Amino acid sequence: MENEIFLMTSDAAKILDRSAAAVILYERTGKLPAIKTANGRRLFRKEDVLKLARKLKREAGEDSRQAR
Repeated sequence: MENEIFLMTSDAAKILDRSAAAVILYERTGKLPAIKTANGRRLFRKEDVLKLARKLKREAGEDSRQAR
């Protein structure tokens, strides 16, 4: 855990190309695990954010192929 990189909600939102509210929704629905700090901030492992970004990109590709 000491070598892991953690991101704040705004940084995760930039990587995912989504709003901060969407990132929080992903966390609340279990799609993106988070650690809450003592002051209530969410921290996301960069690895988890990148994994979700790949999944969303694949799903977007599938949706565009189905629309044809």
